[in-house]
Amino acid sequence: MSSSLAKQTLFYATCLPFFVFFFLFDKFIFPNAGVLEPSLATVQSMIGGASGTGGSAVVAKIFSHWTSALFFIVAEVYSSASIGILFWKFANDVVGVNQAKRSVLFIVDFF
Repeated sequence: MSSSLAKQTLFYATCLPFFVFFFLFDKFIFPNAGVLEPSLATVQSMIGGASGTGGSAVVAKIFSHWTSALFFIVAEVYSSASIGILFWKFANDVVGVNQAKRSVLFIVDFF
């Protein structure tokens, strides 16, 4: 994508799916979480795990609150992706190819 899109367009194309998700979460998913999320007892009966502690209980709790889990997963991926894109965009704007080659040779010689 970076070879076919401009830098600013690439940034927005990468972040747009996240913006759409956060909008949909705010307007549709979170207000209807009570309808969308199954009860803990329903999930435990589908998984077949005991209602105590352990791995199946944790999985059941996550699936019974899947909207919140999905929000936090997407938020983590968004922060990693956007910070990475901003850093490499800045690094590519500041450092030219010849200077990068010189820096790599300096680092290799240093160690």
